[in-house]
Amino acid sequence: MVERPTALVADDEPLLREALTLQLAKAWPELEVVAQARNGREALDLFEAERPDVCFLDVHMPGMSGLDAANQIGRRAHLVFVTAYDHYAVQAFAQGALDYLLKPVEPERLAE
Repeated sequence: MVERPTALVADDEPLLREALTLQLAKAWPELEVVAQARNGREALDLFEAERPDVCFLDVHMPGMSGLDAANQIGRRAHLVFVTAYDHYAVQAFAQGALDYLLKPVEPERLAE
């Protein structure tokens, strides 16, 4: 049996979190979203519990930001930032980001 790649989606906006999860299902059907987080602290806790292959993180979340969570996740997963703010891209790539997507996420861009 081939293992499916797994992901965590973290965004403090429930509708945006669900929309990204649905977009991912269309763009990458083999991907299994194993966890959804409302903030950076929850993302980090769920990452430690589930160990997903990829983390889709919003930058601005209450408590712990996506950048702070990414700093603690480090290179243990591929990191993709999904945010409305383009000025955090340099920081995101310094954290080892695989990609940096701007909201609203275009399906074609997500598929890349």
